[in-house]
Amino acid sequence: MYTLPLVVLQRLGLVTHGQASDITVHRISIPTGLLVTIAFIVIFFAVGISSQAADKQSAPIERKTTQAGSQRSVSVHKRRERQAPQVTSSPVEKELATAKTTSAKLAGNGQGKAAPADPQDSTRRGPARFSPAGELNSHLPKWLRFDGEYRARVEEGFQGKLFQANDGDTYFLNRIRLGVTIQPANWLKFHVEGQDARAFDKNSPRTSGFYDQLDLRLAYVEWGDTQKGALSVRAGRQGFYWGEGRLVAESRWSFPGARSFDAIRATFRHQGYRLDAFAASAVQITRTTSNGFSKPTLGNNIHGLYGGIEKLVPKATLEPYVFWRIGALVTGEDRKGGDLNFKTYGLRWVGKLPAGFDYGTEVAAERGKVANSDFNAWAGHWVLGRTWKPAWKPRFSAEYNYATGDNNPQDNKVQTFDVMYPSTHLKWGETDQVGWRNVHDVRGGFEIAPRKTWNASANYHAYWLANVHDGLYTASGSVAIPRVAAGTAGRWVGQEADVQGSHNFANGLEINIGVGHIFPGTFIKRAASDHGYTYPYVLMIYTF
Repeated sequence: MYTLPLVVLQRLGLVTHGQASDITVHRISIPTGLLVTIAFIVIFFAVGISSQAADKQSAPIERKTTQAGSQRSVSVHKRRERQAPQVTSSPVEKELATAKTTSAKLAGNGQGKAAPADPQDSTRRGPARFSPAGELNSHLPKWLRFDGEYRARVEEGFQGKLFQANDGDTYFLNRIRLGVTIQPANWLKFHVEGQDARAFDKNSPRTSGFYDQLDLRLAYVEWGDTQKGALSVRAGRQGFYWGEGRLVAESRWSFPGARSFDAIRATFRHQGYRLDAFAASAVQITRTTSNGFSKPTLGNNIHGLYGGIEKLVPKATLEPYVFWRIGALVTGEDRKGGDLNFKTYGLRWVGKLPAGFDYGTEVAAERGKVANSDFNAWAGHWVLGRTWKPAWKPRFSAEYNYATGDNNPQDNKVQTFDVMYPSTHLKWGETDQVGWRNVHDVRGGFEIAPRKTWNASANYHAYWLANVHDGLYTASGSVAIPRVAAGTAGRWVGQEADVQGSHNFANGLEINIGVGHIFPGTFIKRAASDHGYTYPYVLMIYTF
């Protein structure tokens, strides 16, 4: 029998005696997911290993370029979730990150490698073996640089109501970004980046999650060096990626990348201590047309302090923070309108242990007001992993995520954790249909890298509602399945099995494939339908 021991789950408060059948009916789901995972890895690496012989015969200069390319990006998940780190990694985090992929996301501000350069800073980004921008830059003065990126992804997503039969929508996403950096002095830099994102063969409705035509994504001026300098200030439209991007970050899996910020940010750094202070307003793509320059959402602001301490705990980095979220025109549980005003106090802690073990945790508490209703919520993330140093560097990890849910929609007390502005993909599953709100999430992960340019990983998730009287929320924080206030739909949400793989070529091209599947549990079956959800994709990235 493949089910988890019910006695243990009952002691943890995740399952009651009346819910025992909710899990036992899914005993076939776990081995099915594992069989899919094993089959995927065998096929993927059969292709990878067969290509190694050809790679070894490449010219020395080509091998050197391949290694440089692998440092830019080992996998799409590293690139899309860690593309613009906002804080330089500590030495401990750099060491931790060398053997990890995104599914771990423990170190380097969600990076997977040592202190990558700011992608908006084209003066630091190494070009591909041949790139149009690199060729152009070679004929320009050093204070003027151009950069660009093209992405294309074929995927099958939802169309209409979640977890319904025949509800898939297959489409082709395209995005191009072009940037220019002017740096007349070491302490002064100007950067501007435009983008155009479109979806082909996408069913209605047309939304800003898929379209952003001819928009201004970034436009800032920077005094000093935000990544390394002792004191710096950046003002204008920019990207944030605090910690692992769980609460305030750019949205990178979305093709429009719809979340830049009009902000001012100051960074202070001294002998292993760091403090960032910022005031920002999230930029919103025009919803009706998804066309033209985006504007900030007036009255919808976020301010914050984000710290870094590298020497307090051996082989560890601590990042305390506080975010202050302010919004207008929200409704409390008494159905009266008002303002949103709350603060989030949190701590992220990552470190290394002997024998190849590493750990990470992040805990955040929220206090404030939602119109006239009191707001009180919290969430936590804990992970422990181990990496083996022999060839292929296998890594296993176990993770637990929790976030509070609301007990009563009419008691004038809001208790559902607010994820604010997360960068979501793969943190709680490939499908992004379960997020860090009203959830117990238990994850097991496996990663392997036979070469620097090849990577594959597999993850298994088991989900329960934290509060049976609240609903299910997606990774972005929106409602996936509305609450059943009486709690009669049960707590058991279901399971998810994911597999991903990527290969980074020497010419700046990266190919990625992945698939995730949700096996519905009692809550999904009773509150929505008995249909699962499969999300496959193929992604190509070319940096030029």
